[in-house]
Amino acid sequence: MERPRFLCDRMLGRLCRKLRLLGFDAALNGEGEAGRFLLRAAREGRIAVTAARRADDRPGPAPVVLRTAGAVEQLAELFAAIGGAPSLEPFTRCIECNEFLVEEPAAAAAGRVPPLVAKRFDRFHRCPACDRIYWEGSHFEAMTREVERIRRALGEQ
Repeated sequence: MERPRFLCDRMLGRLCRKLRLLGFDAALNGEGEAGRFLLRAAREGRIAVTAARRADDRPGPAPVVLRTAGAVEQLAELFAAIGGAPSLEPFTRCIECNEFLVEEPAAAAAGRVPPLVAKRFDRFHRCPACDRIYWEGSHFEAMTREVERIRRALGEQ
């Protein structure tokens, strides 16, 4: 089964970032593109996700309309609406631009991260689109706890 791809409307930027954190291809609809939101989702083979109650007034296939407010609750609601949560693949996509991350040799990352980070860490990932560098520092620990919280909320082990 092909992994679902999502298009979130502008109201769901936080959810979009959480989906990327979990390894899903999640795009955020552009500013001023609300009228073409559903058409773009259909054209790109994405599931349209919105919090707008009047989403049926736009051209294109019906979106998933979320009624909950928190990102974790929205994830649970979204996955229930599409028939269950696909397997999570956390830390595989850039949270900023949605591209798959690639391994970055420590020597190549050394000049692009703070000196203390270059000394303390030897494993790095880079986004090939925006060139952002990721490493498993304290922010990674917090993100890992968030992923575990989401897994529990989704009923994963």
